[in-house]
Amino acid sequence: MTDKEGRDDVEVKRKIKQSILVLLLLLGLCGCRMEDIPGVGNLSGVETESTVTQQQADLYYGYQTLSEEEKQVYRQLMAGLEAFEKEIRVGPIAKDRLEAVANMVMTDHPEYFWTEGGFRYYEETWPGGGTAGMKVLPDYLMSQEAAAQVKTEIEATAKEWLSGIPSDADTYEKIKYVYETLIHKVDYDETSPNNQNIQSVFLGKSSVCMGYAKATQYLLNRMGIFCTLVTGTVTNGSEAGHAWNLVKIQDAYYYVDTTWGNPGYSAAEASGVDIFYSYLCCNDKMLKPTHKADGTIPLPVCEDDSYNYYKRKGCWYEGYDRNQMYQELLQTVSAEAHTTELCFASREAYDQAVADMVNGTLLQEVVQNTGNLSPGQQVSWQIYYGGWDNLLIIVWN
Repeated sequence: MTDKEGRDDVEVKRKIKQSILVLLLLLGLCGCRMEDIPGVGNLSGVETESTVTQQQADLYYGYQTLSEEEKQVYRQLMAGLEAFEKEIRVGPIAKDRLEAVANMVMTDHPEYFWTEGGFRYYEETWPGGGTAGMKVLPDYLMSQEAAAQVKTEIEATAKEWLSGIPSDADTYEKIKYVYETLIHKVDYDETSPNNQNIQSVFLGKSSVCMGYAKATQYLLNRMGIFCTLVTGTVTNGSEAGHAWNLVKIQDAYYYVDTTWGNPGYSAAEASGVDIFYSYLCCNDKMLKPTHKADGTIPLPVCEDDSYNYYKRKGCWYEGYDRNQMYQELLQTVSAEAHTTELCFASREAYDQAVADMVNGTLLQEVVQNTGNLSPGQQVSWQIYYGGWDNLLIIVWN
C-alpha cells in the first residue's frame, strides 16, 4: 500500500473520531444536555437487530471478540446498515466502545461496500438523567437502489470466478484458488475508483491492498471458510498503511496477503514472474518482519507452516549447497521448465544463492553443460530477487 492509500485508510477511522470530538466540543461549549438540543429528545423508537446464526458467528471474528451487550449493538448496526437507515437506534454503550463495535462490523462485513464506516452519533437520555441509548447516523456512499444493482453485479462476478474450483478441493486449495484468481484477474492500481471496498475488485478489476483483502475475505466467507480482515502498516521502511487477511484451516491460523502475491504490486512482472506464494497461508515468522497489525482485532499466534507453498512444492532449502543446486538447475533446464522457484530458510543461505546465481557464474555453467540443446539454440533468463521472503525466481526464455 502506498502512502496515499495509507492516508485513505486512516481517513475512514478519523471520520468516527472527529464526529465524536465535534459533538463533545459542542456540548462542552453549550453546557447543555442532550434533551436540550433541538431534535434530540428522550428515548424514542425501538432498536431492531439482525440475526447472527452460529455459522455466521464462526466467520465473524470481530463479533467473537465482543461482550454480549456489545454483540447486541453490533447486530443493531448490522440491521440499520443493511436497511440504509439514516438514524440507527442502538442500546446504551460507552462512546469508545461504540467506535470499537462499529469497527468490528466493518471488519467482518466486506459486503457492506456502500459504507466505509464513517458516522456521527448522539446520546438519548432518560428524563431523570442517564443514557437510554444512542442514535448512529452513518455515512453512505450511494443510495439503497444503486447498492442493490451493484450487489447483483458483484455477486454475479464472484459466482463466475468461483465456478472453476474443483468439487473435491480442500480448504487450502480453495484459499489458494482465491489467491491466484484475484492476482490474475485484478490489477494493482493506486488510482482505481472505490479501491477501499470490493467494488473496485469485482466491477473495476483493479484495486489496492484494502480491495484485495476485502475481496479475499468476501470470496472465502461465501464458501464458509474463515477469513477476516487485518489492518496495519508495512515495516520495510515506508511505514505505509496496509491490509491483509487471517485465515483458518482446521484448528490453526495462517496469514494471507494477496496484494504481496501480485507481481504488479512491486513491479516484478517486468522480470516475468507470474505470482508470489510466500504470503499464502504463512506464519508469524514469515509475516511479522514486514507487517505490523494495528491492534483493531486481537490476533492469535500463527506458528504452523504446514501449508508453506514452497515446502509443499519441494523447492524449500534449509541451507545452500552449490553442487546440489547445480544438479537441480541442470535438471530444470534440461526439462525446459519455464520457471525455477527457490526459497531459503535463512538469509545466509539466500545470500549465498544470490552470490552464485545473480553475481556469479552458476547459471552460465548450468546452461553450458545442458546436453539436450540443439545446435545454435540459446537459453536466456531473468531473475527476481531482493525480497524479504528469501525467494529467488528464475524465468527461463
